[in-house]
Amino acid sequence: MNDNFLPSASSSRRFRGETLNRIYRIWLFRKLAPVLALEIGILSLLLYAIAKRVFVERVVDNGMGVFFRSPSGIFSFVVGAFLHAPIATKLITAGIVILIALLIRLLTQGVLRFILVKENYFSRIAR
Repeated sequence: MNDNFLPSASSSRRFRGETLNRIYRIWLFRKLAPVLALEIGILSLLLYAIAKRVFVERVVDNGMGVFFRSPSGIFSFVVGAFLHAPIATKLITAGIVILIALLIRLLTQGVLRFILVKENYFSRIAR
């Protein structure tokens, strides 16, 4: 029997590692994509709502003026602007901050899972 047609152990492991890598990428995309799309959609709606309630250009202009005059005063400006805002604006702003934190958490978890699994598992199989 000719051994040239039988797969070697190293090529079989490499093929298995590549296959598992593809499977994991698809699984990760299917797991993260719907949640990511939902969070981005809700965040967009909240940003639209805040833009309707607050004249964002003036707030940014005033914030930049404070920042360039006294960089340490930007914190008190942000806190003061938030405390003097209407309750609906405070709630929308809190929602935006929470969604941004969740979005960052989701993205970093996805990237870290992919890196850790790829480095620890797929690299051993590919050898």
